[in-house]
Amino acid sequence: MTMRMEPISPELALIDPDLDARARAVLPDPIPPRPFPRTSEVAPPADSERVHRAYPFWARVTAAMWLVVLGILIGGAAIPHAQDTPRVVPKDEDATICKVPPVDLTPPAEHRP
Repeated sequence: MTMRMEPISPELALIDPDLDARARAVLPDPIPPRPFPRTSEVAPPADSERVHRAYPFWARVTAAMWLVVLGILIGGAAIPHAQDTPRVVPKDEDATICKVPPVDLTPPAEHRP
């Protein structure tokens, strides 16, 4: 009388070597992989076949102009107040930069309809 083997977990096969041997005996033999058929091989181009094309003149000039514009914008030359020269504020001059608006401390009048 032969018993049909049910699928077992890998953990159970690790614990019980007899169960592992029986489960391996039931498995079919592995089929060797078939070789992949190669139809044709593409040869890499020879050095003489490679053609190095430079970018067109207009593309190089456009890229250079973008780099100049970005450099000016990042450097702050296009910002007018970035060219201001710093100065020392004299002691008799008020050093506040932002004027604080006066605060009205009177309570709001009640609105009666």
